[in-house]
Amino acid sequence: MSRELRGILAIFGSAIGYSHLPTLGKLALAEGVRVLPMVAWRFVLASAVLWLFIGVTRRAAPPRDRWPALLALGALYGVNATAYLASLQWVSASLASLVFFTYPAVVIVLAAAFLGEPLTRPRVTATLLAIAGCALIVGLEGQRGEPIGVLLILMSVVFVAVYILVGQAALRDLPAHGAAAVSLLATAALTTLVALLTGGLALGGGTRGALLVALMALISTAIPVTLLLAGIRDLGPGQAAIYATVEPLLAVSIAALVLGERIAPLQYVGGAVLLSGILWLRLQRPRPLRRQLE
Repeated sequence: MSRELRGILAIFGSAIGYSHLPTLGKLALAEGVRVLPMVAWRFVLASAVLWLFIGVTRRAAPPRDRWPALLALGALYGVNATAYLASLQWVSASLASLVFFTYPAVVIVLAAAFLGEPLTRPRVTATLLAIAGCALIVGLEGQRGEPIGVLLILMSVVFVAVYILVGQAALRDLPAHGAAAVSLLATAALTTLVALLTGGLALGGGTRGALLVALMALISTAIPVTLLLAGIRDLGPGQAAIYATVEPLLAVSIAALVLGERIAPLQYVGGAVLLSGILWLRLQRPRPLRRQLE
């Protein structure tokens, strides 16, 4: 299997895991689980799962001199996750999803500016197609949000774009599971601190709520973050960001199957547009990355 194909499969696997998060989150909230403790426990448990995996399989952790960059990566992830969650207090889920999934465009521009990735016309077109597909999938339909909510989503977009870019340099030559385990230490610490400062770590929601949070930690955090970091390492940030835009299509489908949410015809059109952008990108053969962060 080529490095490129391995990276593509890793990103798609990551998207499958992350696409379950909205449905699991809605189910947990319906059980009475509190939002910020849910986020904190999600990352604490995910970090514990990865470190347990490393211990049981006797795999080596990353060298200590690489930890600062990985911990910084985890902190970026924590800010992104917290900002996105907080934004939902003021804007609709559709608006939040629409704005958030513009992050591939930010990644493409930043990668061109700082990493030397070619900003070619086909790549720009593929990016715009993917973003347009996301817009059709989530269906803005004229919904408007409060400015503070939009600001928080934009903060989340910036942090996830920087996360992807920093990830390429931080992950170079490191196994994805070890890098994910170290980075999630910082994510868990940051989100736990936020929860403690805003009311504590009590989940609520009883046994069922706790089980749903555990599923979030495993299916929608520990596994997909490892695959995402592996995909970034193998593909580079620009291509990884584009392939990851399949996630909203998957998320809508899962929500329809599990929660009975209706999929509008416009969302099917959006899926076709999104996938056409990804397939177009797949046919491009960009020049190798100039690794300016080395």
